[in-house]
Formats: sequence, C-alpha cells, structure tokens
Amino acid sequence: MFVLLLIILEGGWSEGCLDHERFALLRLQHFFNDPYNYLPNRVDDEGATDCCQWERVECSNTTGRLIALDLFGTYWREYSWYLNASLFTPFQQLESLDLHGNNIAGFVENEGLERLSNLKRLDLSYNLFNNSILSSVARLSSLALLYLSGNRLEGSIDVKEFDSLSNLEELDMSYNEIDNFEVPQGYRGLRKLKSLHLSGVGIRDGSKLLQSMGSFPSLNTLHLSFTSFTKTVTTTRELHSFTNLEYLRLDDSSLHISLLQSIASIFPSLKNLSMLGGKVNGLLRGQGFPHFKSLEYLNMDFTRIALNTNFLQIISESMPSLKYLSLSDS
Repeated sequence: MFVLLLIILEGGWSEGCLDHERFALLRLQHFFNDPYNYLPNRVDDEGATDCCQWERVECSNTTGRLIALDLFGTYWREYSWYLNASLFTPFQQLESLDLHGNNIAGFVENEGLERLSNLKRLDLSYNLFNNSILSSVARLSSLALLYLSGNRLEGSIDVKEFDSLSNLEELDMSYNEIDNFEVPQGYRGLRKLKSLHLSGVGIRDGSKLLQSMGSFPSLNTLHLSFTSFTKTVTTTRELHSFTNLEYLRLDDSSLHISLLQSIASIFPSLKNLSMLGGKVNGLLRGQGFPHFKSLEYLNMDFTRIALNTNFLQIISESMPSLKYLSLSDS
C-alpha cells in the first residue's frame, strides 16, 4: 500500500490517468493532424479527464500508466514527414506502439526510437522508411513483435541487423523491394523467432532462402505469399535442419515442382500448407506427399497445377492427419 501511495503522489495520478501522460496525448493530436479526432477521443463526459478511458489508449490496471498507444492511420496530410520520437518519452511504460500508415519517412536525428526502452510491440507498416530504420529498431532489445511491411526497404537485408533483438518472436518485412535475406551459415541469433513474413518481396532463390530458415530453431510459421522463385531446391540435404515448421503459406506464388516435392519430403511436422492462387511448374504426381504425416490443412484452390490422375488416391492413403483438402478451380 505504501509503494502504491508513492506511485500516486510522485506520478500525479488523476482519475486513473497520469496528468503528464494526458498532456502528452493532447500534444500528439497536433502532430498527427487527426481529422477524425481519434486521439484523444473522449468515451463519455465522465471519462473526459481520464485518458485511460480514451479510445486507442490502454493503461495498466496496476499502475495507471499508459502501456499501449494506437496511432494507426491518424496522419492525413499528403506529404511525408519525420517524427520526433521524444513525443513518446512521457510514456515510460509504453509496451505497444502502432504507427501503421502515417506517411512517416524517418525519425528526427538524435530523437529516435531508442528512447522507448520497454517497447515489446512496434508496428511501422505502410510508411516510407528505408533501410536506415533497421539500425534504429535494433536498439529496442525488449521487442517481441516488429512489423515493417509495405515500406521502402530494398536490396539485401542481413539478419545480423537484428542480432540485439534477442526477444523477437515475430518479424514482418513483407511487400518491400528486398531481393535477398542474408542469413550467415551457422547463425546463432534470433533464437526465439517463431513467425517470419516475407510475402511480396523480390527474393528469387527459393533454395537459398529455405535453407537459411534452419538457423531459426523456434520458427514454426513462414509466409512466402506473392513470391516467384526462379531457383529451386535441388537436393533435400539443403533443408535437413529445418524440421519445426508447422505453417507455410505460398499463396499467389510461383514455384517449380521440385521445390514443392522437397518441402513435402523434408517437413514432416507441417500442419498447414496453403498455395491458394499459386502456380506450380511441372506435373504433380503425388511424390513427397506421403511424408506429410502431420498435415491437417491443404488448400490449393485456384492453383495452376497439373495433377496426376492418382493424386487423390495417394493423398487418401498416405496422409492420415488430413482434415481439410480443397482443390477448387485447380
């Protein structure tokens, strides 16, 4: 009780919301030019002074401090801008920050994200960040979820950029102009990474990419939709260390039959495989599918693929765990 009283007296707790955090939220509204008054938005008259009751704001039930702030799509000017991250320093316990879709090109020099030392979730998707953002987010060692899709990342991305993010569990870099995701042989970083999103990027070497995934021992979800692999796996040896994957999405992607066969033979733990709207070059006779002993969901709707007449028989006889199979318009 004594500790709680100190927090209240020192922090200026007012009706469930710290005064200096409420003032900081009011200041943010000016910078984000929010025409719909998303932030702050009073829930009712009684909650007018309690910023913990405002929309897009979440506070801790224990301390009353702001822990989550949603600024999704709250900037409506046409031109890009540079954000001063010091605007968020009053929120000392901030764990989740959503800046999705705000036309942000970068951060003001020396006023970057490193100030947000408690951040666990950061969404910078669909802004205008280039590769320089990687060095900035790399300073946030507490991050577990990082979303960078739909920005201006380009060229080769070296996974070592994220070495300091030892707690990272999900990384999304989809829909950028990335042509290579470089993972050094024997890489020992990102040991907690569970989900990786690389949909809609320019990577063409499917063999190299899949081979490198074996460096992430906790990875069980991989999104590779809207990709076109011109190089394929030639030997299953290349994928021997990649055995924990359970969910693989190849929707609207183009790949050679050899890559699909290698996936089938080397991923016995796979439970969910989606190739919705994709294209498979070559005749699929069912080779490799008997190795899918754990597969429960297989979606090949609208997939351009040549199927052998015995394919369904092979499926029925060799995949005991399968619960869902769809081949509509394939």
